[in-house]
Amino acid sequence: MVEFRKAFLLLAALVALTGIVSAQVTPLSCTANAGVPPLARAEGVAEEVGQVIINCVGGQPTTAGAFIPTINVQIFLNTTVTSRLLASSSINSEALLMIDEPQPGNQYLAASIPNTAQVTAVGDGSYPASASRPNLFLGQQQGSNSIVWLNVPFDPPGTTRNRVIRLANIRANANQLGVSTTLIPTAINMFISISGTGSLALTNPQLTVAYVQLGMKFTATSATWNQCVPGTYTYSIKFTENFGTAFRHKDSGSVMQDIPGRIYNTESMFYGPGLGAYASVAGLATQGTQLIARFSNVPANIAISVPTANQTSSASNPTDTAVLITNGASGSTTGTDGVVALTGGAGAAVWEVIGSNPGAISSFTIPVYVTYKASPLPGLGTATVTGNYAPTTTVTTASYSAPVPRFVDNPQSATTFTISSCRTNLLFPFLTNVAGFDSGVVISNTSQDPFGTVTQSGPCTLNYYGTTGGTGAAPAAQTSGTVAAGSQLVLTLSAGGNLGIVATPGFQGYVIATCNFQYAHGYAFVSDLGASRVAEGYLALVMDAQMSTFPRTGTVSEVLGM
Repeated sequence: MVEFRKAFLLLAALVALTGIVSAQVTPLSCTANAGVPPLARAEGVAEEVGQVIINCVGGQPTTAGAFIPTINVQIFLNTTVTSRLLASSSINSEALLMIDEPQPGNQYLAASIPNTAQVTAVGDGSYPASASRPNLFLGQQQGSNSIVWLNVPFDPPGTTRNRVIRLANIRANANQLGVSTTLIPTAINMFISISGTGSLALTNPQLTVAYVQLGMKFTATSATWNQCVPGTYTYSIKFTENFGTAFRHKDSGSVMQDIPGRIYNTESMFYGPGLGAYASVAGLATQGTQLIARFSNVPANIAISVPTANQTSSASNPTDTAVLITNGASGSTTGTDGVVALTGGAGAAVWEVIGSNPGAISSFTIPVYVTYKASPLPGLGTATVTGNYAPTTTVTTASYSAPVPRFVDNPQSATTFTISSCRTNLLFPFLTNVAGFDSGVVISNTSQDPFGTVTQSGPCTLNYYGTTGGTGAAPAAQTSGTVAAGSQLVLTLSAGGNLGIVATPGFQGYVIATCNFQYAHGYAFVSDLGASRVAEGYLALVMDAQMSTFPRTGTVSEVLGM
């Protein structure tokens, strides 16, 4: 009986011990989390997506001195991956995998891509980083939408620690997905696969890492100016964010962006000296957000210029600043003096964001100066302008040489200004050449004067409205030769006149004369033949407006009297 009791107690002790041991070795489990997905600009093809954290607990730490098992981590996006490649004709990528949130000064990049070094364990599940135990790994592009990190050492942390894998520096082609037409935004999704000699069960392997939204709205004011009123006029163009981080400067300047998980709200991603030979490439943008205004259909003999001073969004939000870019590589045709060089009526101005505030919806309202002289007169027409992100590109896949960020050419257009013709419209309300009456007309070009007015010249077109012979149609319109400054067009209905105007016998009605100079004035005379019994004269009515209130003619000319 005593022996039985001893055996029973020994069995109970073994069971208890087994329970303790089994309680100490919990299964390894990992969970992926993307946090709050950021907004990606729908115009962009190299947009940063949210960083992903894989948090692991449990498992049996590797025995001290033994080689740590390795894993392969591969991600897939539902769009093209556009993280920057690290060299020409290479698949090595700036996409970064970090172990255990390494802080600046404790960041060690694997010596090769992919990692080939075998790493030994310390035995307690910790991972003290060093040159021989790297904690930064650069990935490789695998197909258009995938990145893989091969042979990454992964030591199960055990029950008293946790192991963190962070995936960063991943860019995506947001434009490829487009903007949702429903209330649910378009999502950039990531799918994570883990394999290798190590076993790693992953919870939540499919994540949303960004939402796609149009980043910018472009508008412009409009105006109409008269061809014969030379000067410098102004309208404005406006670039407005659709969300607070749609305009971003390049990077943090002298401050490295190498703290894992910190949100910098710049065009660059994670970068710093820990990336070794790739520190000047991996994670760094090539420029801040650029905004381009393309001017087109600008009439001849007109100069366009923009301010050379830096533009700020507003006095209440002065941290948003953009600088004028004058190099042609950006698409600009603007000189350092702010003058936009025009070819065929087209040119461009580009601004780069050098300071941005993610906590505000910002806009840049930029004046555009339009200058023309009286000699030579500007051409007629309506100018347009389009606004777009820059630089624009057709490179929509991962690249070494393409700029970052970059955008598709998706211009938003606006009408800016119209140059209306230099003319005068005169109404002669009654003229007749019937029943023994005749009418005479004189139109004077009064642009020659003692006041220093720049002289103008041009033809006049006579438009007839009424009847011929009481029942016939009115004569067809006819255009005179050039009426020089200080001279007159003189005619009668019965005999015609100078400068090529032919007779219109039998006409009775009214005439509208359109003269291609601004200072035309007219006089009409109606009488019986020989002016022996009845004679009456009147001044032609100027149908145009003074200053800026346009009547039906859409023209400004000289209206005399009250």
